[in-house]
Amino acid sequence: MRQKSIRVFEVDDFERLKSVVESKYELLKNHFFLLKERNREIEKFLKEKGLKFLIVNEEGFTPCREIMPQIKVIEKEIIKEVKKETIIYDKIIRSGEEIKSDNNLIFLNRINAGAKIICSGNVEIYAECEGFVDCKGDVLIVKKNQKGTIFFKGEEIKEVEKLTLFSKNFKKVLQ
Repeated sequence: MRQKSIRVFEVDDFERLKSVVESKYELLKNHFFLLKERNREIEKFLKEKGLKFLIVNEEGFTPCREIMPQIKVIEKEIIKEVKKETIIYDKIIRSGEEIKSDNNLIFLNRINAGAKIICSGNVEIYAECEGFVDCKGDVLIVKKNQKGTIFFKGEEIKEVEKLTLFSKNFKKVLQ
């Protein structure tokens, strides 16, 4: 799935819409028109011109209604923003230490063999990792991993030589 931004023109005056479409069709043909409510006359006009449109009501987009054969509007999604705290560890994580957290974690010093980190947030490791790290967040950043065991979203991350960002869909070397 990809997120796209679209430009829409809000329609409230049919006569003005007709004159604008007639005079500027080439500029408008790839844009969407937003209708605040169903209007058969405007819908018919836009269909005849081959223009795309969406209908909204007081609750948002009209749920699950087919507007044109190639466009289907689905119910609007409610996005819940969850803010997580970030904890920075500016010390060596020693063998036998175990850190379990739902927050975002940043490690500025090494993680020794025998140390265990389990995190549901994002993890950033800016030194060598020789311990066990299980990151279930959206992003993992690792500077160096030769002997450690690192899992990101259930998949094992093998050796890392340079600062590397791991995300759900890609891996990018930052240095």
